[in-house]
Amino acid sequence: MKKLFYLSIFVLALTVVAAGICAKLYMDSIPERVGETVAVRVEEGQNAREAAMEFERSGAVTNARSLARWMARTGIDKRLLPGLYRVTAGRPRDVAAQLADMRPEIPSAMILPGATFEEIAGVIGRPDGEALLASALADENNFPPELRKFLPAGERDRIILLSPETYAVVSGEQIASRLVAAAAAMWWKQHGALLPEELSSDGLNSLGILASIVQKEALIQEERPVIAGVFNNRLDLDMPLQSCATVVYAWKLRGVKKTNLSYNDVQVDSPFNTYIHKGLPPENIGVPSRDSWNAALEPANTDMLFFFARADGSHIFTKTYREHLDAQRRESRQL
Repeated sequence: MKKLFYLSIFVLALTVVAAGICAKLYMDSIPERVGETVAVRVEEGQNAREAAMEFERSGAVTNARSLARWMARTGIDKRLLPGLYRVTAGRPRDVAAQLADMRPEIPSAMILPGATFEEIAGVIGRPDGEALLASALADENNFPPELRKFLPAGERDRIILLSPETYAVVSGEQIASRLVAAAAAMWWKQHGALLPEELSSDGLNSLGILASIVQKEALIQEERPVIAGVFNNRLDLDMPLQSCATVVYAWKLRGVKKTNLSYNDVQVDSPFNTYIHKGLPPENIGVPSRDSWNAALEPANTDMLFFFARADGSHIFTKTYREHLDAQRRESRQL
């Protein structure tokens, strides 16, 4: 009987110890942030184990290996998509169960009308954004096949072929390529049918530069074709464009923000100063909007050569310099 008694005590002790170990393991599997909503980003190309490590680093689980095993059991490991997951922190099996019925949020990147190369690189949200954007623009495979023969030679010149819009793009090394591909496809859809058959890559680049200037000069959509027509008339007559937008851009390249230009401002020594240099500037000054591209591709048939902006952003157009000065004097008296 004594042996049976001691054996029972031993078994009971083992049971208690085992229960304690199980309880400890159970408690260890619960993260400190249990019950909290945790955002976890899964990058493109990550396997289940690498993704599980992201969930552990974010505090969603305490054991990445266990989560990876539960993901494999439920088959999530083979269908986990890149993107942003918002899960309730808890045990690995509970987080895996959440992932089984969850689709990730895809981050968005917005290209604004008038955005420069640097500003587009900024929306990529990575410290190497400019390098990634330059590489993506240099890769012809990121542009529709029909558009490739028109591509400007310079990578930075190719931003004119990115349509301003908000795009859903997965973060990671390929984010810039995905953004360029989506924006270029949209541009071709909007403008491809309007391109003249005989157009060269240099010709398209020139149209893009003109469209970028129209973008910065015009606030009113209906005026864009007229402004494009005025600039074409000046180019045909070998007159300086005298675009204030290009001078503002010249100062921007120097790190100086200008909203109003003085006489001294328009004397700035820059190839982008179209007051002192004839013809188009050497590069675009930002991404043209759809309306600005349409204006450059189909400018108004006008005999106007001059225009200036009213206080409300609209413009007064005139044929001669004398009419231009008279209109300015009349406008100033009304202010």
